[in-house]
Amino acid sequence: MTAATKTALVVPLSALDRDWLPVAGGKAANLGELIAAGAPVPPGFVVSTVAYRNTLRDNDIAPGDDLAALRERLSTVPMGAAIERSILDAYHELGSGAVAVRSSGTAEDLGDAAFAGQHDTFLNVVGDEQVLDAVRRCWASLWTDRAGQYRAERGIDGSEVAIAVVVQRMADSDTAGVMFTADPVSGARDLAIVDASPGLGEAVVSGLVTPDHYVVNKKSGKTLESRRGRREVVIRSAEGGGTVESRDETADAPVLTAARLRALVALGRDIETHFDAPQDIEWSLVGEKFYIVQSRPVTALPEPIGRVGRVNRMLASIMSEIVTVRPYPMDMDTWTTAMFEGVGRFVSTGGMRTPAPSETFAERDGVVERLLPGAHVGIGPGVPVAMVRAMVRGRRFHVDRWRDDPRLAQVLDDVKELRSTDVAAVPWDDLPALLDRALAAFWPIIELRYDFLPRAAAAVGRFRLTLAMFHRGRLYTRLLTGAPTKTSETNAKLEALAQRIRRDAALSAVFADHEPDTIHSRLTASEVGRAFLDDFTVFLRDYGHREINSIAVISQPTWIDSPDTVLGILKGMAAAEPTPSESAAARAEAELFSHPLLRRGFPRRYVAGRLRAARAFTAFREDTHFYLTMPQPVVRRIVREYGRRLAEAGCIDTPDDVFHLRRSELPASEPTAADAPRLRALVAERQATRDAFRDTPLIDRRYLSTGNVPADALLSGTPASAGTATGPVRVVRGPADFHRLIDGEVLVAPFTNPAWTPLFSRARAVIVDTGSAVSHAAIVAREYGIPAVLGTLNAVETLKDGDVVTVDGDAGVVTRGEL
Repeated sequence: MTAATKTALVVPLSALDRDWLPVAGGKAANLGELIAAGAPVPPGFVVSTVAYRNTLRDNDIAPGDDLAALRERLSTVPMGAAIERSILDAYHELGSGAVAVRSSGTAEDLGDAAFAGQHDTFLNVVGDEQVLDAVRRCWASLWTDRAGQYRAERGIDGSEVAIAVVVQRMADSDTAGVMFTADPVSGARDLAIVDASPGLGEAVVSGLVTPDHYVVNKKSGKTLESRRGRREVVIRSAEGGGTVESRDETADAPVLTAARLRALVALGRDIETHFDAPQDIEWSLVGEKFYIVQSRPVTALPEPIGRVGRVNRMLASIMSEIVTVRPYPMDMDTWTTAMFEGVGRFVSTGGMRTPAPSETFAERDGVVERLLPGAHVGIGPGVPVAMVRAMVRGRRFHVDRWRDDPRLAQVLDDVKELRSTDVAAVPWDDLPALLDRALAAFWPIIELRYDFLPRAAAAVGRFRLTLAMFHRGRLYTRLLTGAPTKTSETNAKLEALAQRIRRDAALSAVFADHEPDTIHSRLTASEVGRAFLDDFTVFLRDYGHREINSIAVISQPTWIDSPDTVLGILKGMAAAEPTPSESAAARAEAELFSHPLLRRGFPRRYVAGRLRAARAFTAFREDTHFYLTMPQPVVRRIVREYGRRLAEAGCIDTPDDVFHLRRSELPASEPTAADAPRLRALVAERQATRDAFRDTPLIDRRYLSTGNVPADALLSGTPASAGTATGPVRVVRGPADFHRLIDGEVLVAPFTNPAWTPLFSRARAVIVDTGSAVSHAAIVAREYGIPAVLGTLNAVETLKDGDVVTVDGDAGVVTRGEL
């Protein structure tokens, strides 16, 4: 690139290479590289960033905070005679026919920022004025809210970016789509992934269709997987310019033959070789000729992980339920690590060793990037000894008597005393000891689990064998849910409060007419409301330690920290009377004892005894979870007290900023202004690191995916609760959405825990992105007798409110439904 070409207003694509990035933008520079490599690229030119910057200068336009005003000005801005003439001359050289006009940002199509879909594209543009208008609108798209947010999330300075515009002869495709020259999900470099649909590629790129999907071995060209799409819409060029949408009348015919797939993948392989990196390629097929209209590096391509075994999947499933949000450094130095050490003690019942926290969490500068389910649970020579010890404990510790163990009373006494402590009055030097004491408060529950688990687990195993003897094994999971637990007790208390709301017109009006965050203040305005709040406060005292998001972190609030969340649950519950129905456990029990050999006498009493013993395990697991989390809000309150004092001293902005710090980084004595530069720098650095991981899943989804997706399924996962149900979707992403679930809707959630249980009473079925058949969501769904599919990975992104779906809890699939 010479000094003269650096100032060119318009440049042919054939003259470009990667050195032109500042002038031509990422998309155009890559197209120039493709042409030089001999790839079939439609001819065209780029309106350079020089033209864009000159237009800003000549019209006295400077990027500012008012993006809407900036877009409005750029979409109608005068270009200047020289710029207009250069664009139109180049357009006429292309033949003045239909062209595609695409944005090409200087920060676009790079290895770490694709800007996919952030800037605008205009297809089948015909005529001088229409081309000039499309260029202006591409310029304006640099300043959309979505593009601005995308830049901010990736730390790209908006004042430094510029935009060029690619104008290419229109490839009026019969078929088009996208090809990845590596599998973006598994990271496998030997596979090519092709999505294709009739018409222009915009339908595939913008997600308007479910395209045909192909997995191809890059070396052999053999098609390994072929799945027909639904091709809901076809976009084609309209006569005179623009595009039109229509239905596909050839939905039964494949859009790509095996020969065409081989040719396309071979072309992709050559392009990948040229750029020396896996590519995300947009292609068009016109007649028998392929055209490449865009190629960029595949961003966020995972490294291959090899074979995923059963143990890896089990660990991933457990982790996805325990750690539902990314822990902060203070979490890792307090509650999170303590919890995982407790899990290690619990797992050691069978002589196994769980990975240490350092083997479980991948951190960068104290910020957790991801969890590592690839670490193995160790099974060594100590297993036989551990099993003998477990048998001894099983004879000594009978699960029916665990509530009488003095260690439970110790936990209750310790938590009561910790709750009554005025943390604000505790001297700074005494806070570390108080925090250590709160962190140790749950440990007796871990020891209870260690001692009482062997007998409880053995009872479950014996009961399963008993069911097999009578050919009733399929009832196993439903039968175990019949035991009363602290979770069912919590739900009953909530239902009593909801019933009180329904029966009182004044309370009912407050909950029906106001959002959860204003209900509390409205209730304080009346005597009946204040009386209700008194009882609500008692409920929070007894049950408010329930986690909202994750049992593994204290950076997230519990019910008692966020009473508006519980008021939102009550708002939803009070909106409809509960429908009385026989529980799934009761129906399963009736079916079990309808067996001819179990209708009376000793066999019935024997099996009933086995059932009671097995249900004791379920109650033991649920109730120890309840008591295990009792210190959680206390630990959070102590850590936030550190934060409050640091904020008062001007060392951090808000008390919650303390979670970005490690315990060892807290001042040794009362904080002063001298501590501010160090602490503020740490908070800023950790927040930036955390923001960089925003789009990175905590657990690599390859560990969770089964890979078996039926052709007609919207989603697939683990069958967790039997039955089939059809209903409208309600996506509940978190506690703020709890009140939005309406009776009879299908609950779709990223995760669940005991705090979500009240929602199940209103749901027709449950779909959860995480979890397994033994998870809390599965247990509760079976208890309510509603179908559930767990571990769907991306249900909250795939489905939207109002979609009608059928949930098949036997097969573990979700399909489109009809009401």
